[in-house]
Amino acid sequence: MSQYRTSADLINEALANLGVLSAGQITDPEDYNYVLEKLDAIMRKLSALDIVNVSDVNNIPGAWFSDLADIVAGECATKFGATPDDVTKLVGRGLGDPPGTGSAAKSLKQQLRGKPTFERLRVEYF
Repeated sequence: MSQYRTSADLINEALANLGVLSAGQITDPEDYNYVLEKLDAIMRKLSALDIVNVSDVNNIPGAWFSDLADIVAGECATKFGATPDDVTKLVGRGLGDPPGTGSAAKSLKQQLRGKPTFERLRVEYF
């Protein structure tokens, strides 16, 4: 297994977290396409919230993979007929409510804490 995972791996893992995909079962194309369409918006949301910036969904670092799968599962839970209690649990495990307070979001923030951003520091002289 390589150190990077693809968007197909992420979608299949998210569907497995939702209970839609069982072990050994092939993915329903309709379910796969729904999550694929939502994937770009979810990644943009994570970037806007300063949680993580996934520039290429076909090169996802392995350390981020399970947390991203939990976030994607939480964001797509309502389409797959999850009960309100299950949606609350999945969102809490993923992005959280309010966004950024879920366990996966906190884990990603912790992994990226202290990393250089290479941004210019704005200084104000008096």
